[in-house]
Amino acid sequence: MPEFKVHYIDHTGRAEPIRMILSYGRIKFEDIRMDKEGFIKLKPTLPLGQIPVLEIDGQMIPQSIAICRYLATLVKLNGDDAEENLRIDVAVDTIIDLQKRLLNFVNEKDEEKKKTMEQVVVNETVPFFLKRFNDEAGDNGGFIAIKRISWVDILFICVYEGITNMLKKDMLADYPNLVKAKNNILAVPTLREWIKSRPENKMNTFDLKNEL
Repeated sequence: MPEFKVHYIDHTGRAEPIRMILSYGRIKFEDIRMDKEGFIKLKPTLPLGQIPVLEIDGQMIPQSIAICRYLATLVKLNGDDAEENLRIDVAVDTIIDLQKRLLNFVNEKDEEKKKTMEQVVVNETVPFFLKRFNDEAGDNGGFIAIKRISWVDILFICVYEGITNMLKKDMLADYPNLVKAKNNILAVPTLREWIKSRPENKMNTFDLKNEL
């Protein structure tokens, strides 16, 4: 097995699905967390000048989704065939679409405009996506894409944690199949171990530890 190092800031963010997939498979990795100055120093050496990166035997690999997809094949969180992988990728791309919409809201500087955007996010954007995921989870026995845990379920639980922190409310309350999906993921022993033992995230008010 290669030597893995995850490079990111001291935050969950885009690195957390990587950390969780590695933890799911009990793959040892060095969790390197840097401050702003550390990132500025490292940035010129990075392939795309961005983090997270997964260091594999000294080689820096960028792009968090590609990293997750690669690691999923190592720990059997990918699909069993091309159709299952298609379903997983559709769900992943849909989550990315949701994240892009949320980033527009987060990055808005005009406070008045941001208040209006927040109402749209809470009442329209997030429900639009969650309803569709809820329907899929209902068809799949409480999993997001296929009828067992896959890497998109881990991506989903990380995004759930992020949305809950962003909006200061639990948006899953009206989606029972997604609550089941959340509970299915948090019942996995290796994921529970990681969530319990990971460093405290001072930037978050909500932590998945609260759900265990």
